[in-house]
Amino acid sequence: MAQDTKFSQSSWQKNTSSTYNYVKHFNEMTFKRDVFSFLYDFENKRTPLKMKKMLKVYLIFCGLIANAILFTAGFFFIDQISLHPSQMNQAIAMVSDKVSVFSPESADYLSELAERQDTPDYYEGHFQPTHWPTVGPQQQYPLFKTSRYISVDNEDDLISAVKNARQGDEIVIKNGHYLLDSKRYTISKARTSPFAPVVIRAETLGQVNLYLDSVEGFVIDQPNWQIEGINFIGQCKNHSRCEHALHIVGAAKNTVIRNNTFYDFNAAIKINESNMVYPDDGIIESNIFGMNAPRQTNHSVTPINLDHGNNWQIRKNLIHDFIKLDGNKISYGAFMKGGIRGGVMEQNLIICNSKTEQYPGSQVGLSFGGGGMDKQDRRGSADYEVADAVMKNNIILHCNDVGIYSQRSQDVVINNNILFNTLGIDNRFKESKADIFNNILNGRIMDRDRAKSNRTNNYVYNNSLFSSELSLKTIFEEPNKGNFRIKQPEALLNATLNASAVTESSMDFCNNAVKPGQAYVGAIYDDRGCFKP
Repeated sequence: MAQDTKFSQSSWQKNTSSTYNYVKHFNEMTFKRDVFSFLYDFENKRTPLKMKKMLKVYLIFCGLIANAILFTAGFFFIDQISLHPSQMNQAIAMVSDKVSVFSPESADYLSELAERQDTPDYYEGHFQPTHWPTVGPQQQYPLFKTSRYISVDNEDDLISAVKNARQGDEIVIKNGHYLLDSKRYTISKARTSPFAPVVIRAETLGQVNLYLDSVEGFVIDQPNWQIEGINFIGQCKNHSRCEHALHIVGAAKNTVIRNNTFYDFNAAIKINESNMVYPDDGIIESNIFGMNAPRQTNHSVTPINLDHGNNWQIRKNLIHDFIKLDGNKISYGAFMKGGIRGGVMEQNLIICNSKTEQYPGSQVGLSFGGGGMDKQDRRGSADYEVADAVMKNNIILHCNDVGIYSQRSQDVVINNNILFNTLGIDNRFKESKADIFNNILNGRIMDRDRAKSNRTNNYVYNNSLFSSELSLKTIFEEPNKGNFRIKQPEALLNATLNASAVTESSMDFCNNAVKPGQAYVGAIYDDRGCFKP
């Protein structure tokens, strides 16, 4: 599942398959050699006439028998063969693509395919982000009280205001359409503070469209900048060109990205160090990330790509339809990696694929560790990708790989998430240690390559004849369409009774308060105001 080659239970399958193919090839070559030899002798009359007649009769008889067997098999089993054509095609495409590249899935994709839930009916109907009112841009959000108000209504004034901003500036973009097509846009070096930031915001939430035809949009390398209420839209015909709408680097501490939409970028928000200076303590909140079409690029496809930054809060975002068709064909909704410590991913809705069409490759929901990074490139050359981070109260669905992937991540907590129509949760490599509890999912939870986890009170439906759990389609109203309103709470009674109580106040996926001492399983404590029909 994510960016390292897997060596688990299917390693023997791969070896067995290789041996089988070799023997099959050898037998085919031997058979062809014998047939050609026979035909040569036959044509050159080295075989007696009586023997020739006998061989003709024998070959005709064998042909009739073989055809009869094939016809019978087709007649009785054609329905079973055609049950999963898309899944069969997907398996063929994915295996053939992955064995030729270094990717994490190539070693044991076949075993994962066997574990894949049978859910051909992906998201049906028109995709409407407003179906989930607690994630994505919020109509009411606090405006920071700034010392200088600057209004802009054209591209040149916007670029100038950003480049020459002073602490406490509020740059307000008038409603309208703006095209930015330079390589990148830099910001001012003004001194700022948490009490005197620079704010760039739309005059009206969602009424400012910034069209970008460039590798990067704004490069934020200074602390205390906030961006709110803007629609960022990639306009690159070549998908490898529209990399980042926002590149947050180096000294950019306390960056806030809130109530925006980002469409058609490979990694809409990219965060990483610069000259050993690290952008810590940022917030990515209440945004929508999506792609109108699968990305045809070899570059990383991950809407939120966080490297090196400690203590980031990624919450209440809707991330959907991130599919990569070229290169290793692996994509993520969001990940943290690069030797970071701290950080929370919570209350996010991740829909890997909202369409009925199934694509090759691997789409992964959320990840600690992502595709991995060489040790020397991690912050402080850490042994881990992520440490002391939390992933909670997220809903993840329709991923053809695992919904949650944690690799080389130490002392992380994965709790109270709902995963539907994914392979489940992977915890991987000897450096990894995770507490995994109070989650609801179909699929499985797996420790791989000497990873360790403490697993308690997870409700796992695995479609087994021996499973006593009810299907998630029975528990929730319409999980296939993203409606996780609980219709059979009694099914979760035992899991709820066994759930450990929260020790501090928090908010569930539906943004309803959970007080200390209260307990629940899955991402929803109270579903009021959460899902619209």
